Amino acid sequence: MEKYPVFETERLVLRQITMNDVNFLYDLYTSENVLRYFGMSPIESKDVAVSMVENYEKHLESGGPMRFAIVEKKTKKMIGTCGFHGISKAYKRCEIGYDLIPEHWGKGIMGEALTPLLNFLFTDKGMNRAGAVIVPYNKASSRVVEKLGFKQEGLLREYILQDDQAYDAYMYSLLKKEWLSEF
Repeated sequence: MEKYPVFETERLVLRQITMNDVNFLYDLYTSENVLRYFGMSPIESKDVAVSMVENYEKHLESGGPMRFAIVEKKTKKMIGTCGFHGISKAYKRCEIGYDLIPEHWGKGIMGEALTPLLNFLFTDKGMNRAGAVIVPYNKASSRVVEKLGFKQEGLLREYILQDDQAYDAYMYSLLKKEWLSEF
């Protein structure tokens, strides 16, 4: 079976999500604090988390979306995830997504985690554009992508549906030429 690449930063390791991470995923994707910004309803059971891991493995084999575990080097504990989805190979574009347990918010961790992911997208995966869809009230997430060079393109009206409630979202993008000129 193919494996994800492993990325290391000063404080983090990004690695493949495995069945050992099911309990973490369940806790993460049932957290009201995390999901209020995420655009998805809580998962119903640990079986759903198991299916998520199985899907990550299937997508790897087909060249589809990837989701990485974000692990804190010091504690060796998983603290979040990041990855990409919504891939259009013909147009060389995708969207990124990420989440982090609340105890680690505001520490610069997500920007640190996304840096090797964006390098991977633009160099190894051949992407020309990375997008990010962020609800307007998630100011911290907007700051993360803006610090990485993403530009806000516009408002997608009622773009996200969560618990039968429609939410607007900002579309951000980063182009390969912008990333390579910065980093």
